[in-house]
Amino acid sequence: MHSKLDFAPKEIRSYLKVTGWSPVSGGALAELWSLPGPAEEVVLVPMKPGAPDFDKRTRILVEDLARIESRTVHAVHSAIATIYHDVTDLRASHPSLSDGSIPLEAGYELFISARRLRVASAAAAIRRQGHFRNFPTRARDQAREVRLGQTRRGSYIVPIISQARSPEDVYAPQQEHIDIQVEETLFDRRVTATMSRALGVLEEMAGAEREPTPSEIADSVGEGVSYELCQALSKVVRSDSVAALDITFNWSQVAAPPPGSSPHVEFNEAAINIVNRVSDHLKTQLYTHEHIIYGVITDLSRRPEDETGRVGIETLIKRRRRTVWIDLPDRDYHQAVRCHDLGVPVRVRGVLSSPPGGHATMEVSDFGPDPSLGTNE
Repeated sequence: MHSKLDFAPKEIRSYLKVTGWSPVSGGALAELWSLPGPAEEVVLVPMKPGAPDFDKRTRILVEDLARIESRTVHAVHSAIATIYHDVTDLRASHPSLSDGSIPLEAGYELFISARRLRVASAAAAIRRQGHFRNFPTRARDQAREVRLGQTRRGSYIVPIISQARSPEDVYAPQQEHIDIQVEETLFDRRVTATMSRALGVLEEMAGAEREPTPSEIADSVGEGVSYELCQALSKVVRSDSVAALDITFNWSQVAAPPPGSSPHVEFNEAAINIVNRVSDHLKTQLYTHEHIIYGVITDLSRRPEDETGRVGIETLIKRRRRTVWIDLPDRDYHQAVRCHDLGVPVRVRGVLSSPPGGHATMEVSDFGPDPSLGTNE
């Protein structure tokens, strides 16, 4: 059992809720929760972290849950501690690595690749571009904000821990403004969702019976694939040290998995050969980059005779609130109205113009509910 408890009552209560428990009674110091079933299990949840016996009561609770769930104490502790997080497991494997270790150079490349994957995915969550050359500052910051869990056996596993959502409610119907702190928290989930989708597309291209066409590679850029993402994969998979890299996305239990995301991808040496061809193509071809914005719809305007409707979306640009104005055709406009009425966040891709002191506008190529938050409106 960990000597330090790295979670609070809100994480405990959320974990109990998603695993089927319900509160029975309680007050400021403690609550009783029950689990329906023939055994009529009841556990005590300490609610005051400053209390002298908080750690002791919490350890007893975790031990009780481990017994009830037939899991190890460590597994339950980790599940509670990461209830608001996504955990991405990078596993390097090789037939000769039966003892759960890998060569020092391969281990170094695996840790460096974890950083490269996150930064490349963060860049693609901001704008879609085949070859970045220079990453946005927000993308570089991503590597400093996510955490690495303890390495685990199973060939060699490195867990990347990133935020999925905050404990508070995220969006409300007809919300007037975004919350900057919440948006910063949700950026981590959007990066992980982008990584999952992009790696899934790469895996599909690598597993096809024919090599991907230039058109298919160009389309993959719109899904978050980039030269830098390909390089992050190819640098770690080498026949003399790592034969394969597989990546598993363990989505937070309190935030639905993003629609279309890949729960598991794998790249062996043969797949990496295709990835390298994609990488070479992206390095030499020029693609006009498109920005991605996320936010809430705050303004809607359309006259009956208009073919398009005017929509204002409050978003973060360089970590500052900004309203971006877009024009949407009939079908997309009606979807925007629904998103506004229901409090559903949106994701928009297109060419962004945001002059200092002027109105920010976007020529839209794709509009819809934000899929990274499990929204399938």
